[in-house]
Amino acid sequence: MICYRCKSALGSGKRCLHCGADVTIYRKIIRTSNSFYNLGLAKARQRNLSGAAADLSKAVEYDKNNTQARNLLGLVLFEMGEIVDALSQWVVSSQLDPKDNPATGYLSAVRDDKTELEKYNTTIKNYNQALDRAGHDGEDLAIIQLRRCIGQTPSFLKAYQLLALLLLNEGENAKAAKVIKSGLRIDAGNILLLSYEKEAKEKNGKTRRDAEKLHEKTLDLAGEEVIIPHYTERSRLKQILLGAAAGVLVCLAAYFFLIKPSIERRTNNTLNQNEISYFERTEGRDSQIRALTSELDGLKAEAEQNQTLLEKYTGEDGSITNYERLLEALSQYWAKDYKAFIVTYGKINSEAVTSEAFVSVYNRLGSLIGSDSMLSSIMDGAVKYFNNYKYSDCQAVCQECLKLNPDYVKAIYYMGLSYEAMGDDAAAAPYFRQIVEKYPSSEYYALAKTRVD
Repeated sequence: MICYRCKSALGSGKRCLHCGADVTIYRKIIRTSNSFYNLGLAKARQRNLSGAAADLSKAVEYDKNNTQARNLLGLVLFEMGEIVDALSQWVVSSQLDPKDNPATGYLSAVRDDKTELEKYNTTIKNYNQALDRAGHDGEDLAIIQLRRCIGQTPSFLKAYQLLALLLLNEGENAKAAKVIKSGLRIDAGNILLLSYEKEAKEKNGKTRRDAEKLHEKTLDLAGEEVIIPHYTERSRLKQILLGAAAGVLVCLAAYFFLIKPSIERRTNNTLNQNEISYFERTEGRDSQIRALTSELDGLKAEAEQNQTLLEKYTGEDGSITNYERLLEALSQYWAKDYKAFIVTYGKINSEAVTSEAFVSVYNRLGSLIGSDSMLSSIMDGAVKYFNNYKYSDCQAVCQECLKLNPDYVKAIYYMGLSYEAMGDDAAAAPYFRQIVEKYPSSEYYALAKTRVD
């Protein structure tokens, strides 16, 4: 643990050994933050993602520099389908601790996968459309769009929650139970889904009880006494003819007095209903077209806003891109690939990132360009080329040094020496003369003077 004031390592006492600051409360805050982190980690391992997100958010509230909690919170949010919130946590984490931070790798992985980003943007648009339609009596279309959201992003929990709610309202309890079960596989502790699961079970139980009551009532009716008519024995042929005539008369009477009027009424009602439904659908389509047009304009504005946000972090001049260029320049400098280092350093936009650590490293690298140590390292290569009789390569390296520092005497001397070794004394003379005239205190003055004289 380090002191919040002077950033020195703390001992076991109540005060900092370097600046004397009281760190009693600070220790409690850090311990509380770590406790919430441990709780969140345990819940994440149990697939209780919503509970883990709540605990990890508490850990970050207590200690904003707890990058472990931020990184895990980002992973939990990403697993729940909340990609924008996850990116925000990783960006903050990488700015707080840019050295060996896993958040940098997470950001690169998301940024490089353009297909997944486009798919997530489409999912958000479909979800917002479904949410709007669910609030304007368009439950059927909302259900279709929510199923599409889940197909595109299977971990998007908000889509599971809204779809389960709509199915419960429509009385589709069995389908709602399947959706809830799929959502709980992602987040076993999701409070909304658990409450919907309880409601679905209660409704399924009630439906079964109603069916059992109806079955019992049917059995009771079937068990009642049946009245059997009494008849007298008559001639069989006569009975058949009388029965057939009576049946025909009954059928004709039933048709003219019961069936035909009922068919006419049903036909008239159907025509009236079709006419009403037609006008309602026409009016509804016009209203829906207006709503969709307005919604499309809103979605376009939202898409532009999301694109701007992504560009801010992952674009050509975004903060993440400039962090990567800075790391690349550092790596090239340590590898003594100075030519590549200078090119990469020139691409860094120092105004894109305001972090003190970033600005400090950037300025430090800038001070190394053209330094004696860099020029000396570059010239070592030129001397090796000269000793191996590669005079043209030696001159090329010397010219690179002179671009960084035109007054670098060693490079001037070896330029002349290379021309001399190649037998071109006329080309070598101006370099030796430059040393004699401008740099009399240089260690190469005496060597150059013998060649000028």
